[in-house]
Amino acid sequence: MILIAKNMGNTNETTKSDEPEAEAKENPVYVKVDETTRHKIDKYKELGITMSKLIQDAVTLYDDFSSLKPEIKGVIEKYKQEEESVIDFLEKAVKFYGDQRDLDRDLFLRMREEMKMMLIGKTTFNQLIAAAKEPKDARELPIKRNVAFDLIMWYNKSRPLKHLTIEEIIETVKKIWVVANYFYVIDVSQESEDEFHLLFRHRQDKNYSEYWLNYFTELFNSKELGFKCMIEGQAFDESISMTIKIGYEE
Repeated sequence: MILIAKNMGNTNETTKSDEPEAEAKENPVYVKVDETTRHKIDKYKELGITMSKLIQDAVTLYDDFSSLKPEIKGVIEKYKQEEESVIDFLEKAVKFYGDQRDLDRDLFLRMREEMKMMLIGKTTFNQLIAAAKEPKDARELPIKRNVAFDLIMWYNKSRPLKHLTIEEIIETVKKIWVVANYFYVIDVSQESEDEFHLLFRHRQDKNYSEYWLNYFTELFNSKELGFKCMIEGQAFDESISMTIKIGYEE
């Protein structure tokens, strides 16, 4: 049994501390703890931490954690392993955050927003250089040699393309091509069970729209996928409208 109390001293004088409200706050608190908790308390007492300070810090920490926003608690519950303690999870989360900051991961986000820079892969870069040597309108090479499949499989943890659903591939395109800043937003709506509409928004020109319309038409018509699609699309000055209708699974 642990007794936590403030030493009032021996006095018969009447002070403000004798008032009922003050007495209630200074009443001793009795707490029964198990042996494990007792050992933890003794460990910190040996370091010179008083019981009142230890209890105060513990209650404050508990209150801070209990006051976390529901969405933050949801993230913890979603990603914490079943056998993992909350402290172990938070340690990994803080370390991960520090590692990302050390790598200046936010630098690309700043360049993306402030300089409108795009993330481009080595293969795509080489294809565009090769296309630049051809006549002005020669875009067939970078369109036909589609590198999107590598990104799609990477994002989906190396699962084979034919095992991915149309929803998974569309979600990957929506995520990756916005992060890379090719488009500042990709809106997706499911018109029916087998029909999807995609609206790609950018800040370039109609030539840019025509290139990506052909690029994604090539992608969704590929025999590498586990389904057959019918594509309808229109290229505008700063957007691309594309409708994808699912035919049948191969």
